[in-house]
Amino acid sequence: MRWSIIIILFVGFSCKPLSETEKLHQTLTGKWLIVAPDHKLKDSWQKMVYSRIQDSIVELKGLKLVRLSDNGIFQQIDSSEKKGRWGITADNVVFIEKGGKGFEYFSANFTNYKSNLLQLTEIVEAGGEKIELTWNLKKVTSGSAAKLFDEENNEWRKRPDQPETKKQITVRLSFMLQYYADYYKLVTKEASFFIPSRIILPFKFYQHAIGMKPFDEKSFFVKLFFNEEQAQQAWQYLKRMISKIKTFPTKKTYVAEYIEFMEQMAEGIKDLE
Repeated sequence: MRWSIIIILFVGFSCKPLSETEKLHQTLTGKWLIVAPDHKLKDSWQKMVYSRIQDSIVELKGLKLVRLSDNGIFQQIDSSEKKGRWGITADNVVFIEKGGKGFEYFSANFTNYKSNLLQLTEIVEAGGEKIELTWNLKKVTSGSAAKLFDEENNEWRKRPDQPETKKQITVRLSFMLQYYADYYKLVTKEASFFIPSRIILPFKFYQHAIGMKPFDEKSFFVKLFFNEEQAQQAWQYLKRMISKIKTFPTKKTYVAEYIEFMEQMAEGIKDLE
């Protein structure tokens, strides 16, 4: 689809008052956690249609971290090498193009912004129906959550260009574990659910336990290391570290337990024998 009017604003110093569109651009610029969509279903048929696609929609975008930069660049933090474009039309339609999985093309109406919670209303076509979804996005402004977006805290995502020592691998794993512990601290604060696939680590999540998935040479986890052999070593280090921690934390929620367990792993794995 071609936009008749596309506005990507570069706001500089000026005495001229900001227009409403410029103010909205400033509001949207920043770091966001996409929480989940609320749906407005007209009848039982729409309810049935949406029930078939709801899980895939939430899996595609839910609980993702994204950055909307002032210069119109869009970025998903879990695929930082892929950068798309975002902008606003004159009638307050927010759009994203070529932004990676889930955001190759995204278009939604600005609905509301209050207390750092943004609402964007998207129309999804499925089963011959137009289903209205209102996405809730939480602006991340400070604390350990804001650091999740920092380049230095995402260095572990970059595949090394040469083999790493055991120490280098375990330090890389430590950064990953602490990153996801901080990520889930944010998720538990803003959402009532979690999506295990948001973690690249080869973990299985149980009631009061974390285990290991079988080693999968085609997984994203393997792509983080110099080669498959080093990825297998990393997998073994994680497995050994899980076995080394004898007592699983007891907290009010499963996710709180996962957070503390990953923090224990992050601290201990750096000195794994």
